[in-house]
Amino acid sequence: MEAISAKLIHRLTLYHCILSYSLEKREYVSSAEIASLLKIDDSLVRKDISFCNVQGLPKHGYKVLELKQKIENVLSFHYAKDVFVVGAGHLATALTQYSDFKDYGINILALFDNNEEKIGKMINGKRVFDIKRLDELIKRTRVDTVFLTLPPQCAQDITNKLVDSGIKYIFNFTPCVLRVPQDVKVRHENIISSFLQMKIS
Repeated sequence: MEAISAKLIHRLTLYHCILSYSLEKREYVSSAEIASLLKIDDSLVRKDISFCNVQGLPKHGYKVLELKQKIENVLSFHYAKDVFVVGAGHLATALTQYSDFKDYGINILALFDNNEEKIGKMINGKRVFDIKRLDELIKRTRVDTVFLTLPPQCAQDITNKLVDSGIKYIFNFTPCVLRVPQDVKVRHENIISSFLQMKIS
């Protein structure tokens, strides 16, 4: 995975979505068809697919099932990754409802919050723990990845505690730019930014 660029991972994930939901009943698909759906160059699609070590057939293209499985292998879909969700509000609830996570190797173990009315309850089959138990449960489970869905005013403080507990990967759904050590990776999931980029482009 270290040899794969972020852009290639993004494109392969899009190819997989197309194969899974748009062309799942087809036996073959051409690189030109994928390129047309994504409005990108056909040669780029062929180059990406060659990275997956898949050979197409003349006048037919690539076997849909084989290409889908190869992409899953390259992107380690079958390697399960346990994740904690920090914050148990509406966004966290939506994340736990997303059933396709399991198909991509993402396993939400539990949620954390400081709201006594939520602590101990189950949200879509996932228990909500007191946020005071974060350090204990991170160390017990060896989870190193979190989805951060907290109010912005407490995001940095909780991030500091997550880092101290050993978290290395943070998917940040808050509007805050988090300060973390160099060995901790943060992915800012900013829906507003993405919308504005599309709006003004």
